[in-house]
Amino acid sequence: MADKHYRALVCTHWGHWNELELQALQRPVLAPGQVRIRVRHAGIGFALSLFVAGTYQRRPPLPFTPGTEVAGEIMEVAPDVRQLRPDLRTGQRVIAALDWGALAQEAVALAHTVYALPDAVPLCAAAALPITYATSWSALQWAARLQAGESVLVHGASGGLGMAAVQIASHLGAQVIATASTEEKRSAALAHGAAHALPSDAVALPTAVKALCPAGGVQVVFDPVGGDLADASLRCMAPGGRLLAMGFASGRIPQFPANLLLVKNLGVLGFNYGRYIGWGLTDERAVHAPAVQALVGQITQAVASGAIAAPRTMHFPLPQWQQALDTTMSRRAVGKVILDF
Repeated sequence: MADKHYRALVCTHWGHWNELELQALQRPVLAPGQVRIRVRHAGIGFALSLFVAGTYQRRPPLPFTPGTEVAGEIMEVAPDVRQLRPDLRTGQRVIAALDWGALAQEAVALAHTVYALPDAVPLCAAAALPITYATSWSALQWAARLQAGESVLVHGASGGLGMAAVQIASHLGAQVIATASTEEKRSAALAHGAAHALPSDAVALPTAVKALCPAGGVQVVFDPVGGDLADASLRCMAPGGRLLAMGFASGRIPQFPANLLLVKNLGVLGFNYGRYIGWGLTDERAVHAPAVQALVGQITQAVASGAIAAPRTMHFPLPQWQQALDTTMSRRAVGKVILDF
């Protein structure tokens, strides 16, 4: 590691994502519990625009490098990591969930949120696993308690989080109804496990969904979109159904009528996976590390065995970082957008 500098996208002030700067940074000395990773691929999500605008629920200290998901190889571990995580070694292929710092040639992660990657999982797709796929899987299992044979309505089914939910719900034995805005996106959802794919038309959606569900609606709604689709979702649900509020990509936070929740015994569940990896009101990552390690291991083994297809990804080299971010923020992406280093 003779060269002590690396390239990274840097947010120097709160603003628009296209104001990020590509800079050469000096490699920091590792603190206790940290792991240095040579980043090969970094995931990009819609929340990045909120991070750099300073409107996300967490505000990193300026300047900072955005991004929270990486895949690469371990370059170095702090001395205490050898006792904390003896399974981690230099040169090992890993994925990691970061507080920030992913959009760089090198990243520093806490050992609690670094995960070994089986050889059978392609590194080029793995950057979608440590947060995007872990979020969808934990929401469906831990929060919604999805059961085999239930029906699930997934909004935004062609995006990174939505497509992960389609694959995982199908893998867990559910019948998946996907919504997406274009024929291409609906076809992608069908190819990744959805039984049905419908247009993102809030007016027509309840009638279309109920026609597909003998129980009079779905048992679970996975909603990273919010807005009008969230409002319509309550009318798509069977009595006793659960709605997972996963985000508000539409730009509007829905307000749910309590009378309808009461009459149909519906539950609206907020789910923040960040709580389990240190992004909560207090840092609880050490407490939840065993459960999260098991969860990510379950996901990577499912991909390695072929039980779940490797994530669908759209790749951009570092010089095309603006195109990569624009594809994500304009919601043109089909699958997860990945920046390659």
